Amino acid sequence: MLSVIIPCFNEEKIIKNSIQRLLNWSENKNFYVEILIVNNNSTDKTQEELNDFKNIENVLIIEELNKGKGFAVKKGLTKSQFDNILILDADLSTDINQFDEKWLDENEIFLIGSRPLGNEIDTPIKRKSAGKILNFILRKIFNIKFFDTQCGFKFLKTRNLQILINEISIGGFLYDVDLILSCIKNKIKVKEYPVEYFYNSDSSVSLLKDSMLMLKDVLILRRKYD
Repeated sequence: MLSVIIPCFNEEKIIKNSIQRLLNWSENKNFYVEILIVNNNSTDKTQEELNDFKNIENVLIIEELNKGKGFAVKKGLTKSQFDNILILDADLSTDINQFDEKWLDENEIFLIGSRPLGNEIDTPIKRKSAGKILNFILRKIFNIKFFDTQCGFKFLKTRNLQILINEISIGGFLYDVDLILSCIKNKIKVKEYPVEYFYNSDSSVSLLKDSMLMLKDVLILRRKYD
């Protein structure tokens, strides 16, 4: 059994197609798949698009009014039914077909998708360079060895989910680092996994504004896990 969590903010153009792709993928699986879509206070017609799926048995539409990807993911974690959890970006920039069913047999593990170890397609040089700089800073400050903490493709298998939910607190884009550090603290193995990533030009991440917010969160996490 698998819980798929997708946080979304102003994704009216793509969310319906993404959900349909997930439904098509799940049809032929020999395990049950629940799809949790967390609408993170969208201001466009995302909710109207989501309403088309509200009567589908394995799709759960959730609202999270606190704006921030971390808040949306945390809400999805609290609503998930299963120990196997896959976290994806709404645009499926890393395709669902890269999920390995063997992961369902793992125990106490957090697999994080890695673009540097895999293949990153069409990402602008400026954005890719900013990502490398951020990751270098994170590795040095938190003494972690991972080359990509921010990729929107992550698999978590744990019986201690509630402990993680209670501990993670970052509501913004650095929720990933909060979750990684919490896993390490709670003896959950963290490993990178190479993925193929297709850049979406409609990304909601702002290099200037979000970089400043991330810096603030870095300082908060430094104090939290020091």
